[in-house]
Order: sequence, then structure tokens, then C-alpha cells
Amino acid sequence: MFLFVYGTFRYGFELHHLLRKSRFVGLAHVEGYNMYDLVNFPGIVKGENTVWGEVYEIDDSLIKELDIVEGFTGSPDDLYVRETTTVYFDQRRRYRMNNVFLYRYNMDIEGRELIESGNYSMWSGMPEIVNYFSYAENTNINVIKDRGVKKVINEFPAILEGYRMIFSVSCKYGFCANLVEDPLGRIYGYNVKTFLHELNSLDRAEEHMVKYKREIFPIKDLQGKEYYAMAYVSDSKEEKEPTKEYIEIIKEGLARGFHGKLSSGMEKYV
Repeated sequence: MFLFVYGTFRYGFELHHLLRKSRFVGLAHVEGYNMYDLVNFPGIVKGENTVWGEVYEIDDSLIKELDIVEGFTGSPDDLYVRETTTVYFDQRRRYRMNNVFLYRYNMDIEGRELIESGNYSMWSGMPEIVNYFSYAENTNINVIKDRGVKKVINEFPAILEGYRMIFSVSCKYGFCANLVEDPLGRIYGYNVKTFLHELNSLDRAEEHMVKYKREIFPIKDLQGKEYYAMAYVSDSKEEKEPTKEYIEIIKEGLARGFHGKLSSGMEKYV
């Protein structure tokens, strides 16, 4: 089962330790709720706004523990009501998950301050965690460090299916990688769990909104579990030939987790 958390269960807050062993699926949002400040923690009620949070995969034993923390017993006068909703992993609403649990505040909110952003981490000045899918030269840990990503919470090999790699974006290596749809394609890379503000360093390296833009993609780990992660792609689709140096940098990065495998589209340059 899956749980959407928006307040003190989120990363960095006092109750997040209860989810420390749970799988982080991705940053997401829900629609049709308003968030209020309840003094030291937030609550959401039915409304017309968007609420941001994190999605985790949890088990039966943990949901029972969280029910106790949130004061949910199934009674009409419970502090919180656990209900299911639809979560969206991208603002274009292409990727969604149904029947995700969340805890809705069940008391009167009169006189409470509305948190208009619907983002408790941002409102509180706390860092937000994201999944970032690194492919091409960004699979090379030295490149990531040189581009200013200082904090990696964890990292593991991941696969993006339905795409192949082309080399179409001018860069210091000649022409850098991009993604195009291919039903038989596979892109090998890594899911990097990091802070959203860390991607600002990559934005500069990737010339965000000039050459590349961030998009959300569904990726899988080597056990087939799905995650939703940001990756950089470009509208430039005219394929060029990469340099041998650039291909070797990518191969070095992939060797850490894929033992000689190459992303679709690379094979003709090796």
C-alpha cells in the first residue's frame, strides 16, 4: 500500500523517522484540499487547492502504528481520518497513482491560518527531497560532484523503459545526450535521492530552460519497483555524432551498476 504525507511525516520533520525504512516513490501532489497551520504541524481538509508531499510504500504493521500516532480509530470524532485519494507526480498530470492513503484533519479549522502554497516543507523553510534520474555523463559520479551536487541521500541503479539515447545538444563535450521515445528502448542510469535545491546546481550545468528542461519520468529499480524521478531532456532532436571521450565518460558511469550494459542508442558509437 502507499501513503501520501504532507506534514511532520515528511523528510526532515520530527515524525519522519517512522518512515525511514519505507520506500520513497516520489514527490507528488493531491488536488481538492486546503492546508492549514495547526501550530507545530499542518492539517488538510477538503477544499479547492493543491497540497504537496511525499509518497511512500508502507506495510500493514506500519499503517497501524501511524493510525495510533494520528489518532485514527475509525470513529466519527477522530482527530484525523485516513482516506484514499489520487496523487499526481507531475504538474501535467500524466503520471498518477490511485487509492493512496492520506490523513485528513477532522476538526474545525476556523481561525486557522491557510498555508496557500500547500507545501509545508517550503512554508517551514525545510528542504524537499526528490528523485533525480541521472543518465549519460551524469551517471559518472565525478561529473555530478563537479556540477555541484554535494548531498546524495542514496543512489541505486535504475532503468527508464520506452526511450533511447541520442546526441543532439551542443555542450563542452561536443554533443551531449538527449532522450527520444522508443518502445523497445532502455536507458540505464541511477535514481539519485537528493534535495530539490541541489538540482539548482545541475540547472546551471544543464542550462535549464535554455538547452534542457526538467521532466518527470517513471523509472524502475532492478527489482522492478517503480519510482517517479526528474530528468533533463531537450527539444533538440537532430542527432549528431558524440566524441569518443564523451562515450567513455558515460561507459565509466554505467560500469558502476550495470557491468558492461549500454543504453539504447549508444551501441553504434562503441
